[in-house]
Amino acid sequence: MNHYTEYKYLFPPRPVNRISTDQIEKYDNGESVAEVKYDGSAVVVFLNDGFVKVMNRHNESISNAFDQEIDWQGLYTGKGFMVLCGELLNKNKAGENGLPLNKKFVIWDILVYNGVYLVGCTLSERLRKLEILFPSNRMSVTDAGIETFEHLCFTNVKGVFKKAVYTTNFTELYNDLITTQLYEGIVIKRLDAKLQFGFVEKNNYQSTLKCRKATLNYKF
Repeated sequence: MNHYTEYKYLFPPRPVNRISTDQIEKYDNGESVAEVKYDGSAVVVFLNDGFVKVMNRHNESISNAFDQEIDWQGLYTGKGFMVLCGELLNKNKAGENGLPLNKKFVIWDILVYNGVYLVGCTLSERLRKLEILFPSNRMSVTDAGIETFEHLCFTNVKGVFKKAVYTTNFTELYNDLITTQLYEGIVIKRLDAKLQFGFVEKNNYQSTLKCRKATLNYKF
């Protein structure tokens, strides 16, 4: 068991290898899932009782990190260290309703729970853990009314969402996502892939692919 008892920076797993849209279909085979690729900044959140540290993917501290809009400590459960990876929505991109969705955090992986670094745990196991901690819900009812999203999951924590995950129809999903500014495309991950150590920036990429829509600065 890999105990994690004091703060040490862990690089987030990130997709490196790219595929074109005509290759998506062959990975829609029941062995992988597709996740939404959000247009934000990848961050790692280190939590313990009374301890919060938000870092970007280059091991740099994000000062303040929208503390007024995001309840980072509210993410903490269990005992000992907890480390989450996700997307900080900080680019003022338009969401599904055409309005900017900004100063939010989207969880897309868990690396440490109850002081244990989850090395060796499969993606499937980590997805189940996230679902227990943050059950998927596409609708939120507040005093202001009902809010719904197709490709974001609400949590009970202020300013925090969870990624949406899909098991089929990857091409259809991609074509739907790219019509929304906030969504860059999809990330395809193999369900049986085991988490590897993240002590270097390039890690856990062998079982992950990305397919992004073209922009002025990005072609396939």
